[in-house]
Amino acid sequence: MILVVDVGNTNITCGVYEEKELKATFRINTKTKRTSDEYGAIFSQLLSMKGLQLSDIEGSIIASVVPDVMHSLTNSMVKYFGCKPMIVG
Repeated sequence: MILVVDVGNTNITCGVYEEKELKATFRINTKTKRTSDEYGAIFSQLLSMKGLQLSDIEGSIIASVVPDVMHSLTNSMVKYFGCKPMIVG
């Protein structure tokens, strides 16, 4: 499964895809002061609520208009999903 993340000024919108099927969606507030561990905990909880686990995610894609969150968010993907995300400009 692939985690897709769209970082906007107000919200971070996420979707989980298996092949072409959207399996889950969730949204969190955009906060520039979050750490990679906070993102990991948030993603773990939200995925669990949808019946998924961190280990189900095989890759990730991030699109962002908020550069200040990219370091922590990218590091959380590497640390908790074991994959470097594709960054969409």
